Amino acid sequence: MKLKGFDEFEKVIQGLKNDFPDSTETFMKQQAEALKTDVKKEISKGGNHPVDTGTLRNAWQRKHAGKYRQVLFNATDYAAHVEYGHRIGKGRKRFVKGRFMLRKAIDTRRIKFYRDLEKFVGKLMKK
Repeated sequence: MKLKGFDEFEKVIQGLKNDFPDSTETFMKQQAEALKTDVKKEISKGGNHPVDTGTLRNAWQRKHAGKYRQVLFNATDYAAHVEYGHRIGKGRKRFVKGRFMLRKAIDTRRIKFYRDLEKFVGKLMKK
């Protein structure tokens, strides 16, 4: 007894096996770059985010951290203080609240990420 369709199925699986690593790495890089853009837009909106010289906004960088991992970071020494808040000296307000620019950008990107992931997987399956 021979079942039909398994040869084609095996070809599809082999194609996925070959295309998946490179495509996934590219997809993750694109998502990290999109997150970096979202953070910069969040800062550029103004409002709660202090923009004096633009150093904080322009210092966001993406780093490759493994096959399927990307890291987004800001190398300025005060980025964490602006993100999470900080204490200040005597005679002034005791605590400055954080602006949460990265957190807001991640929350925005999370919805878009799952939508993009569905499209990405759909394209891989159609190949």
